[in-house]
Amino acid sequence: MSAAPAPDAPVRIAVDALGGDHAPRAVIEGVLAALERQPDVAVTLVGDRERVAAALAAAGGREGPRLALVHASQVIEMGESPVEALRAKPDNSIARMLLEVHEGRAAAAFSAGSTGGVVAASTIGLQRIRGVKRPGIAIPMPTLTGVCLTIDAGANINSKPIHLLHYAHMAEAYVRAVLGVAEPRVGILNIGEEEEKGTSLVRETGALLRASGLRFVGNIEPHAVFRGDADVAVCDGFVGNVVLKTAEGLAESLFTIIGGAVQDAVRADPAAGQSLKKVVGEIRAKLDYATYGGAPLLGLEGVVLIGHGRSSAAAVASAVRTGHEFVTKRVNERIREAILATRSRRDEAPA
Repeated sequence: MSAAPAPDAPVRIAVDALGGDHAPRAVIEGVLAALERQPDVAVTLVGDRERVAAALAAAGGREGPRLALVHASQVIEMGESPVEALRAKPDNSIARMLLEVHEGRAAAAFSAGSTGGVVAASTIGLQRIRGVKRPGIAIPMPTLTGVCLTIDAGANINSKPIHLLHYAHMAEAYVRAVLGVAEPRVGILNIGEEEEKGTSLVRETGALLRASGLRFVGNIEPHAVFRGDADVAVCDGFVGNVVLKTAEGLAESLFTIIGGAVQDAVRADPAAGQSLKKVVGEIRAKLDYATYGGAPLLGLEGVVLIGHGRSSAAAVASAVRTGHEFVTKRVNERIREAILATRSRRDEAPA
């Protein structure tokens, strides 16, 4: 089980140096940027020592008190079956990264490698917080008014109402602690706002949420997430993953179309076109996943963040920052309290 850092010690984050499409270069550049910006952070890079050390030297970095290397001889590739790969490659960088957390040498872990590999290895290598049935991936989705934390985005596609109830409590605790929302609004993703709509999973979860003590705003349709009608959107992993990938694909397509139009505007009127280009760039930066860093896998004894496979150096640096916030703001303590309160409320409910 991971241990809290000493009061004056930097928060150490274990990072999978070989996870992601642009590893190890982008990972190392992001880690070095994070170390420069945050003197209260330390990092352990996990991966093939020779390869990682060479990339670190090429980026102008070196080992020291705040930057350590841990050897892992194997990598779980994106196309591999997570469970089979974990068995066939016991010395993989994801498992070794999580071992740093489990044995208390690091307070948090981040990987932009195989999402399935991180979820499977975390479930095997780290204990769940007592009372939590399933961990869930929480994705910060940009909205017109801020951010909506959507959970679950793919950790568990065979959910039960109790799982979604726990997701709601865990995400609400995270939003309070990390995003600073005093009274988060919690909604459940559905095909309509009416209570009678949706699957039995949605309807039964709605009943639990209404009695949960949370600020439950009822069913919300996917477009309401982006409008900012809730601070937490709860769903099963299948729905959440479809929403996430649809949003990513739509944003990419729109910005490709807009980018072409901006280039036409620049050619037609350079001065006006440059102004338009600047505005579009600012909008794109606000919607960029790199701004938000890794997605937390909530419900574990230990902090685990999952990055996009295309994570840039900026995204890695943001993930390190998020891991530091998760630890210093004691999110897991808040989750434990929320789950304990849930169990007490269910025990006290009339039969």
